[in-house]
Amino acid sequence: MSNTDTVYLDSLPYIDKEYDDPKIREQVLSLIQDEMGRMSPPLIPKTTSLFKNSELLRKEYECVRDGRSMPPFDIERYKLEAPDESSDVETWKLAADNAGAQLEHQNIRIVNLELLQQFGANAWKLSNYQKEGLLKNIEDATTKLKDEGVHVNKARKYEQQEAGVKLQDLESRWQESVRNCIEVQAANAQLRAEIQTLETAETE
Repeated sequence: MSNTDTVYLDSLPYIDKEYDDPKIREQVLSLIQDEMGRMSPPLIPKTTSLFKNSELLRKEYECVRDGRSMPPFDIERYKLEAPDESSDVETWKLAADNAGAQLEHQNIRIVNLELLQQFGANAWKLSNYQKEGLLKNIEDATTKLKDEGVHVNKARKYEQQEAGVKLQDLESRWQESVRNCIEVQAANAQLRAEIQTLETAETE
């Protein structure tokens, strides 16, 4: 870390016990609430960059975001009904095309079921194995980060306790110096008073 990135903190939570006082804690929380009350509300963008590559998903997202009801699911295309005998040739042609599409759809479903029966079990086991490996990596990373956090907290606590001992020593020395200064000032004042008394006595 360069010198420009160095951050100096004057907070020593392991040795500063002022926050344990309920009155101090209430004062701190009050200051935080006041500061939060002066903060500007977060800006919510009117447009979104989600689903840039899918117009269908983007429209569905905008529909949900705006609270509009989604269109009902169209099941007419899945119906297979024969036209009336009085229908024209175009209607019969559309019905035949629909029947062909339905047949192809069923054939695809059969193929998918056969593939699932043949390869589904192994694919499921492989997927579970990969997910277990991913979970293991995440757990290891989490444990490592927790250990690093514990180490940092221990080091910080030790440093603050060491700093606390030095601060207490400096505070004691400062108090001693202040007390000596007061005693010197008092002695000086007493000497001045005695000198003034003697000078007054001599002039009389």
